[in-house]
Amino acid sequence: MKNQYTRWQTRRRSLPDQKKSGNGWILGKSCLALHLTYQIYNLAEEAEQQKAILRLIVPRKCKLSLELKDFLNEHKYVKVIRRD
Repeated sequence: MKNQYTRWQTRRRSLPDQKKSGNGWILGKSCLALHLTYQIYNLAEEAEQQKAILRLIVPRKCKLSLELKDFLNEHKYVKVIRRD
């Protein structure tokens, strides 16, 4: 079956910003408030399946939503790193 996408549509997917050698993935976000998004959810599930550590790099002043905090407590393979 042939995919019927227009030139503006693409298939939905999620990729980390960088895959380190070994078991580490990096996803950087530059925002003031971070919510649980499809990309974070999908990458966290895949990291858990592959037993890889997903590192979310956010600014120090970034506020995490309650939904995201609950999600992070359930998934031990996702770490939040705060940087300037």
